[in-house]
Amino acid sequence: MKWLRLQLEAAGLSRFGPGQMLFAIFGLASFIASWIQLSFGVFGLSLFAFLAVAGFSLEALKLRANQRTDQLAKLWPEVIDSLQSAATSGFGIIDSLDEVARTGPERLRPAFQQLVERLDSGFGIDPSLDWFKSQFGQIQADRLVELIRVVQTSGGVGYLDSLRDQAERTRAEIAVWGELESKQGWVTGTAKLAIVAPWIIVAILSSRPENVAIYNSDEGVSLLLFGLMVSVAAYRMVTLIGTLTKPRRVFTK
Repeated sequence: MKWLRLQLEAAGLSRFGPGQMLFAIFGLASFIASWIQLSFGVFGLSLFAFLAVAGFSLEALKLRANQRTDQLAKLWPEVIDSLQSAATSGFGIIDSLDEVARTGPERLRPAFQQLVERLDSGFGIDPSLDWFKSQFGQIQADRLVELIRVVQTSGGVGYLDSLRDQAERTRAEIAVWGELESKQGWVTGTAKLAIVAPWIIVAILSSRPENVAIYNSDEGVSLLLFGLMVSVAAYRMVTLIGTLTKPRRVFTK
């Protein structure tokens, strides 16, 4: 459930809970599987459709989360530069955040504006910063939030140096991971599509009544279930082998 919650935050869907998302995925998968069963009458194909829709939904959520993370990550160096410039001019933390809300990257302004409004409205800084992190679900936002927490307790010692180091690290990570993902993404995508191909053939063959009878026999069901297990195992292997291990969010509950 924690993995799903973090994916929802990274995808910008933090307003939905993991339970709501699982219910929606289960409902969609059940609807598609029922339609497949009524259309073709092949239990093994319907079971694959259920698992495929559920897996595709989670894959789509992960893809959205990764794309949004990559897009927003490119904006954080500009945010950090703005904070560094404001701090150099003598602005306090809240004034610096307000400056980003007004002049920072346009896509990030609403979250910074809401953060400033929360702080001005009397919300505690810790819950406000936790809310801010949940709006992005990114390691860059986590780092900035924890830096602000440290500044609040230490009185700003080393703040400018920390911002400078964070900006350099973020730019280096963007360059490295962008190159790696461009090479790796199409390989894993092609492999996952290849897993679906045999089941498309099964669906086409199921248009003939004699093939449906064979698939619904004991031998046919056993064969389809074995193929389903192989497909699930292959999908899992592709996911494990082809996924790049990015730095994990450690400053989160």
